Amino acid sequence: MSAVAPARPGARTAARVAPQPSPQSQPQSRPSTALRLVAVPRAAAARLPFALLVAAILGSGLVALLMLHTFAAQDGFTLHKLQKQSAGLADLEQQLTVANQQAQAPSSLAARARALGMVPTGDLRIVRKRDGRVVAVATAVAVVRPAPKPTATASAAPNAKASSAPAAKAATKPATKPTAATKPAKSRAPH
Repeated sequence: MSAVAPARPGARTAARVAPQPSPQSQPQSRPSTALRLVAVPRAAAARLPFALLVAAILGSGLVALLMLHTFAAQDGFTLHKLQKQSAGLADLEQQLTVANQQAQAPSSLAARARALGMVPTGDLRIVRKRDGRVVAVATAVAVVRPAPKPTATASAAPNAKASSAPAAKAATKPATKPTAATKPAKSRAPH
């Protein structure tokens, strides 16, 4: 069993190699055929750029992942804020809708009309004139307004009683006689 094993570089093999004779002891005519050991290139030096490349890829991936996570969290906060604002605006819209419906209620409209001095109509007639025009004639309902109460002070009390007596008599008299516009006329059916 004879096998030839390759020479391993190391301290033991370097010790086994016979020292080379000095050039002066060797004849000049003969070329040197002695073997000598060459240092093995280091594999770690070739792996360093690859390790740096892998580390750079992993580091940039980690930074990108952290940035994406931060942006997602920021978007979550923005979404929550906008949902809260939308809910507040929906509540405001509902309140304004209710207020608008209350303002358009018949009782509210009647109160505002009275405040503006409008009076309700009693009778509404539609009259067709001989020239073909159609005219609506309304009669106003007489509304009795209470006389304003005078504010009396100690010195003006006698004058206030004397001046309020004629106003009270005028309020009890009928306002005017019915005119042709306010008299109820015989209603005709439109042709």
